[in-house]
Amino acid sequence: MGGRPCTGNVELRFAQPMMRTGHGTVLDGQDDAGVKDSFRDLLEAAPDAIVIVGAEGKMVMVNGRTEELFGYPREELVGRRVETLVPDRLREIHSSHRVEYNADPHVRSMGAGLELYGQRKDGSEFPIDVSLSPLDNQDGTFVVSAIRDITEWRRAEHDSSLFRAVVESSQDAIISYDLGDMITTWNAGAERLYGYSADEAKGKPIGMLVPPGDGDMPDFLRRVRSGEQIDNCETIWVHKEGTQVQVSLTVSPVRDREGQMIGASVIARDISARLRYQEQLRYLAEHDALTGLLNRRRFEREVSEQVGRAHRYGELSTLLVIDVDGFKQINDTYGHRVGDRALKTIAVTLKRRLRDTDKVARMGGDEFAVLLPYAGVEQGADIAADLQELISECVVEVEDSEVHLSMSVGFVQIDSDTKNEESVYIEADKAMYENKRRAKERG
Repeated sequence: MGGRPCTGNVELRFAQPMMRTGHGTVLDGQDDAGVKDSFRDLLEAAPDAIVIVGAEGKMVMVNGRTEELFGYPREELVGRRVETLVPDRLREIHSSHRVEYNADPHVRSMGAGLELYGQRKDGSEFPIDVSLSPLDNQDGTFVVSAIRDITEWRRAEHDSSLFRAVVESSQDAIISYDLGDMITTWNAGAERLYGYSADEAKGKPIGMLVPPGDGDMPDFLRRVRSGEQIDNCETIWVHKEGTQVQVSLTVSPVRDREGQMIGASVIARDISARLRYQEQLRYLAEHDALTGLLNRRRFEREVSEQVGRAHRYGELSTLLVIDVDGFKQINDTYGHRVGDRALKTIAVTLKRRLRDTDKVARMGGDEFAVLLPYAGVEQGADIAADLQELISECVVEVEDSEVHLSMSVGFVQIDSDTKNEESVYIEADKAMYENKRRAKERG
């Protein structure tokens, strides 16, 4: 029987011959009654099961903890071989080990690294750890076995191993740091996310993962030290190579058994892919799939916000409404593929002429719109004329022929006198149809 570290190298020597009693084996001699009582009290108070075994392998004394642990009354154990407490499958090998030990008795502390098991009276097995000590007496050498049930220790060890395995296999970065903000643990997920090995990261300040000049970090650390838990905080930390990593952080205080805070744990999840996906969804929700320009929904929001700024601050802008001339005939004559190419050509031409701050949209079909911030009606008129001229120079090649493009434009100024966005569109549409009518009259 053997297993986990204990202290000291304790040997007891009987001063008098041993005698058998109803409670086991005790010291003989009436003069030593106090010593015997103290010895018995010591064994009975021991937290471990204590079994004293003679040279022939028979138990000569057990304590109350032995009865509790193995389920036998001590009267059934005293005089029986110690293998009674060993599972049937291990009794033969245990007997040979006992003979070897008796040939060279020595102190063996708990923690010897052996896989040992005890067997209760009901036949159930449980893991144990055992320390052995020789006990010299005038009648020979006895062996004192201190037996400890390590079921809970094994379970805790298993849970701890499982926890470590889960932490190491996690795709998230799991990091802990102490009250000095120094990193104390670093899992494989952290290495993948930030590029530092565990050896490189441990003992370094947690702040090494924060971009230079990040003014939020001191407040972040202060909040955690005060015991606050921070959930799903989206921020940017830095890879070893200097590239930025978009992460979602959950930071929790770590406390000892007395409830005192000793540090914090960080779970960091890479959200770069999710943010890219969200950005793609946002783009698709706000842009025309064919031309890549803003769609009607997003453009109307831009115009509504512009009208609001005009009312609050008197900010000027101009709205242009554009209609492609003869677009139905292009589709009917050459097909929708050519019509789509024509729309793409117009979109590219509009974007090329306009400023980055200008908003350009395909409103649907062959209708386009442009919002010119900080542009009055005179500037809007000049831009409208430029756009018409540029579109008139656009050609879509179709087999052996060419399709020439043109468009009609109407524009209206948005200012503090503008009633609302609906009125803006109505006026711009009227102006566009008037422009189309005059063009037909001219040509």
